[in-house]
Amino acid sequence: MHEPQCGACHKHCFCFESLREHILGRLAKKECAAEFSRRGCNLCMTFLESEDALTTHRLQCQFLNPGPAGKVLKPVMEHSRKRIKATPQGSAQTPLFSEECQSEAVALDCEMVGGGKDGSINICARVCLVDEHENVLLNTYVQPVLPVTDYRYEITGIKPTDFNDAPSLKRIRAVVKRILGDKLLLVGHDLRHDLACLNLDYPPELLRDTATYQLLVKTSGVSHKLRYLTEVFLGYKIQDGTSHDPCEDAVAAMRLYKRMRSRKHAGTLAHSFDLSQLSLRNGDSPQRSSSRVYSYSAPTFDCWCSDSKDVSVDESAHDHLP
Repeated sequence: MHEPQCGACHKHCFCFESLREHILGRLAKKECAAEFSRRGCNLCMTFLESEDALTTHRLQCQFLNPGPAGKVLKPVMEHSRKRIKATPQGSAQTPLFSEECQSEAVALDCEMVGGGKDGSINICARVCLVDEHENVLLNTYVQPVLPVTDYRYEITGIKPTDFNDAPSLKRIRAVVKRILGDKLLLVGHDLRHDLACLNLDYPPELLRDTATYQLLVKTSGVSHKLRYLTEVFLGYKIQDGTSHDPCEDAVAAMRLYKRMRSRKHAGTLAHSFDLSQLSLRNGDSPQRSSSRVYSYSAPTFDCWCSDSKDVSVDESAHDHLP
């Protein structure tokens, strides 16, 4: 029962996009659409108990844009325990990085400029790391390892002068490794490109990629843009007519990860459930019995709910099974 489920008819869907099509699409089921319009959250797709509960829920479900990390960036690592905000000119240089990261997951985003004759070679130009609490762990420009032939200014907003006195890729890679260690979960959107431009390997089992996570992809299995996922699931816009800000993107990826990780559904502890409880001799009808078997079955993908410290089976969900 780790897949998205319609709160009206209890249909299970491959991903959230297929659930949206079931409820809001051209061929939506009318009964489900009507019920969703009355008490459904358009962000997390949850059905609330009442319209009043929905009003309260929306205040908690809607995110605000954290804003850019600052247009004036020092060419050194900025590792503070503060929320994302602009770095004032003339401020004191902050430490290289902090040894006090209490987060179990860190989000990474890199901006790349182009190299080679046609500018098609991706060169790491800027790196940002944020923790679960949206503290900026690292925010720096990076000295290009090759001559830049395309700054991709419309996307990156990066100018040649931004690299003045910027640290080397080797130095930044060492800092990233030091922050991550070998046990932190690494969150991001299309992480393979970020890790490739850093020339960094990281254990696949510790990667949490919002571009490839089953519940966040299109019904075809193709990845959505981070901009789309942020607007649809978090309720605000990023990259809106401006250049990309890696800290803003990293925060968006972290928020998406935390939203997926915190999903409540039955069957999280399938291995601890005694299937003998489903015996028809105990009064279960064939329909109810099969529904309960499904709800306790193992997921067909690596559900991020297993990352949560609060992993429990929601028995109350079975009371609403048809």
